[in-house]
Amino acid sequence: MVELRVRDLFSLSTVLGLMVGTMSFFMYIFANGMDVSNLDRAMEVGVVVGASTTFVFLVYTSFRYVERNRRLSESTVDVDSLDRLKILLHPVEESALALPWAQESPWTIDTHVRRDRGVLTVDLHDLGVKQAKITIEHIIASREWIGRIRIVTGRGLKSKTIPKLRPMVIERLRQVCGSLNWELLLKQGSVTLRPIGNAPTVGKWLLRFIFLGTPITVAFAFAFRDLAGEGAYDQGRQVGIILGVVLSALLASYRERQ
Repeated sequence: MVELRVRDLFSLSTVLGLMVGTMSFFMYIFANGMDVSNLDRAMEVGVVVGASTTFVFLVYTSFRYVERNRRLSESTVDVDSLDRLKILLHPVEESALALPWAQESPWTIDTHVRRDRGVLTVDLHDLGVKQAKITIEHIIASREWIGRIRIVTGRGLKSKTIPKLRPMVIERLRQVCGSLNWELLLKQGSVTLRPIGNAPTVGKWLLRFIFLGTPITVAFAFAFRDLAGEGAYDQGRQVGIILGVVLSALLASYRERQ
């Protein structure tokens, strides 16, 4: 995971603002039939839109950055999640010793439970359906701390009958994904559970809305007032306020990734 620094927030906000501002500059020219006689106005539009974009993006990312750091500082991890998962699945390893193919293709926590490119991975190959079900139930019960996890199911190509293991895993996980705020990502031979976090409480949403909404709405009000031009300042400001409130309400609804 790449660690985001404060200066990165400013850099990303500035780059995004420059991109949007440049696009607005050219869009204004195109919207006026490629008339280049009023470049000053086009430049003004580009600067206003770009600066507003930079400010709004910086406010939003800074707020999330502060929330994330506070959450990380409050959390404590006593045991690495991989070690914890191996301990949890140790009974599955013992049960797998009784499988008919255990001598040739044993299932062990050292070979089938690992980190793959930073993601917890459990390989269900060499397990029977019974042991695979137990493994899935352990993962479901560990939702609170397990985070993102990839489950290798295989595609059932070597099955002598119709594939049983992968359909069982997908069906069971679909039953609980909604209630446990997991996103189920299906790939050939594997499924990944990605936490999407909990929706904010009313109190947290209101707090975010106040802190995000005030600067964003003010910025939009001034930006749209200037964009509206002389004679339409009041209408532009009203539009900016409405859009600022709507955008702030949407931004305040984000889920915290776990």
